[in-house]
Amino acid sequence: MTKTITSHTLQLVTFTTTVPFSEVVSRLDKEIAKGPTPGMAAVAGATTKEDVQKRVESAVGPSGFLYFNEFNHGKWLQIFTTSPGLVVYVVGNPLLAQTVLQHDLRAAYNIPPRLLIIEKADGTGTDVVYHLPSSVMALGDNETLKAAAEAIDGKFEALVERITAVE
Repeated sequence: MTKTITSHTLQLVTFTTTVPFSEVVSRLDKEIAKGPTPGMAAVAGATTKEDVQKRVESAVGPSGFLYFNEFNHGKWLQIFTTSPGLVVYVVGNPLLAQTVLQHDLRAAYNIPPRLLIIEKADGTGTDVVYHLPSSVMALGDNETLKAAAEAIDGKFEALVERITAVE
C-alpha cells in the first residue's frame, strides 16, 4: 500500500449582489432547467456518444447546465438558530465533464461543480460562492486539462453573472 498527498491551491469565488435570495434561486432554477428529474437521468440508457449528446442538449437549461441536486441547509439549520437562506446546488453538464475527465479521472471528485447561495443576514442581498472549477479539477501540469477546465470556469462564471445581475 502507498499513500500520496498532493498539495493543491483552491480558489473560492464569491459574487455579491443586491438581488434577493429568492430571486437568485428562481433565476438559477430557470437557467439549469430545474425539474423533478435530476440531470443524470438525461443520459440514462444512452449507448453512443451521439445519443448522450442529443439527450444532454435537449435537457440543459439556457446556461448549458443541468440540475443534479440541492442541499437546503437553511431549512434544517432554522431548527437550531435563525438562519438566512442557505442552499447548495449541484449543477453540471456531462458533455463538459468528459472534456476534463478524459485527461484526469481524479477531476471526477469535483464534478459536477456546486454553487452555494447565501442570503445576507440583514436581507440586503445574496452571495453566490463556488470553487473555481479549474482550481479543483486541473491537477498537475497538463495544459490540455487546464484549458478544458478553464473553459468550464468561463461557462460557470457566465451562469453566476446572469443569476446575480441587478436589472
